[in-house]
Amino acid sequence: MTEAGNMESVPALSPGWMVPERYLLYLDILGFAEMAQSPRRVLDLYQIIDGLNVHRHPDFRALVFSDTLIVYNAVELQGGHDKQVCVMYLAEFAQDLLRRLIGRDYYFRAILTKGGFLHHRFDNLDAFFGQALIDSYRNEKDLTGCGLFLDERLLAENRIFPTRRHCERFHYVFLTPSIQYLSDYGDSGFPFSGEPLDSTDMTLQVYAELTFLADVYRKSMEHPTPNVRAKFQATWSFYQLQFPLVCNVLRESGFDFNSVADADWRAAKSHFDNELESDYYRFHATRPGDH
Repeated sequence: MTEAGNMESVPALSPGWMVPERYLLYLDILGFAEMAQSPRRVLDLYQIIDGLNVHRHPDFRALVFSDTLIVYNAVELQGGHDKQVCVMYLAEFAQDLLRRLIGRDYYFRAILTKGGFLHHRFDNLDAFFGQALIDSYRNEKDLTGCGLFLDERLLAENRIFPTRRHCERFHYVFLTPSIQYLSDYGDSGFPFSGEPLDSTDMTLQVYAELTFLADVYRKSMEHPTPNVRAKFQATWSFYQLQFPLVCNVLRESGFDFNSVADADWRAAKSHFDNELESDYYRFHATRPGDH
C-alpha cells in the first residue's frame, strides 16, 4: 500500500476526474431505533466503537453517523497482495467489533465491498459520498442475518475467513475462528478433551464465541418480533450449514458447552462475566453532561 495523498485536500476536478475506488466496510447497528429510547445504551455502544482497533491503524479511516460505521482504505492499493491485505483488515475490524459486543445484546449487519467513495474534510464538516456508499445502503437492507457479508467481487481476495454463499451478490463471512476450531477438532467425536484449550488461553475465546452462538439460537427461537427473529434464524442457518456437527451437539444438549469439550468453562465464564462488569463500570464512570 502507498500513501494516497492528503485526503483532506480539495480534489482536483479536472476533466474526466472520477471518485476514487475504495474498499469499504459498511456496518449497520441493528435495532438502533429501539435502542435510541435508552440513551445510555447508545452511549455504551459508541464507547465500544470508539475503542476499536481500526482507529489506531494509519492506513484506514473510520466514520460514524447515527447507526452506521464506515471503514475504508486511506491509501492506494498497488496490486493483488495489497487488496488481499485490505480485505483481511476490513474483515478483522468487523470481527473486532463482534467480539466486543458478545454478551452485551448488540448486533450488526455489515457489507464488505468496493467502489467509488470520497471522504473530504472541509473546515467545519466531514463530507463523504460515492456509489459504494449508495450501493451498500441499498444492499444491506435486502440482506437477512447478522454479521458480515462479502461482495462476490472480493471473494478471490479473501484468503483468511471461511464464507458461504448467501445470494448471487454476497457471501456470508464467518468471523468466529473458535467455532471452526471446534468443528475441525471434533471430527473424531464430541466431547473431546479440553486440555488443548485449557493449556492455552483458547478456552476464553471459545467460550465467548459459543456464547454468541447460543445467543443467536435463542433469539432465533424466542424473539417476540417476527422480522427480528428471522434475522437470527438466518444467522443460525448459516452456522448450521457450515458447522453441522458443532451446532447439532450444542442444540441437542441445550447449549451445555461440556457437550463439545471437557474444558474449564467455569473459569472462562467467570473471566467473561468479570470483563463485562468491568466494562460496565468503566463506560459509566463518565458521561456527557456529567460534569
